[in-house]
Amino acid sequence: MEIIKVNANLINDLRMCNISTNMKSLESCDWVVIEKDNDEISGAAGMGGFFHVSGIQVSKKFRGKGIGKKIQKELIDECDRRGYSFITVFNDPRNENSVKLHDSLGYKKIFRIHYADNIVNDVKGIAFNRKGSAIIRLLKIFNTKSGMVLLAISIKLLFSIFPSLIIYNEDGLPQPDIKWIVRNFEKI
Repeated sequence: MEIIKVNANLINDLRMCNISTNMKSLESCDWVVIEKDNDEISGAAGMGGFFHVSGIQVSKKFRGKGIGKKIQKELIDECDRRGYSFITVFNDPRNENSVKLHDSLGYKKIFRIHYADNIVNDVKGIAFNRKGSAIIRLLKIFNTKSGMVLLAISIKLLFSIFPSLIIYNEDGLPQPDIKWIVRNFEKI
């Protein structure tokens, strides 16, 4: 297992191993934990963005072997060693394996956002200290209808920089529809 700063060479390696073809957000991370099988990257978990967002991807042929849990645990441990006060993850509640993985590692639900018809995410977090606990409590404002209105407006206004705040680097992110987001608010 290695911890590597994201650079052009690593991005190329992630693409060659079909890791970032499925989830390009790893390319926007500041650093990643990678696991290799021989010289092939079998999985990567990355950290980046203003909200310390983690992302993870395991190559299809290596899934079901515990690699995801191993690299995500190392990412959490490395964040703690680096002095992060908190970390977050955007977890699609329809992805049962991802939900189980993140829940088993201590991520706690903060709020759910129905961003678009096919984009639903539970925002989860881990606090490492009192400052992190305070930030996560503050983020829970978005688990209210009025908080979701505020979040939807903020996303709309900050849309051009929004992906960099949360390491979202996928193609085709739709413009946020404030009415859709608020109408589909779901308290968790």
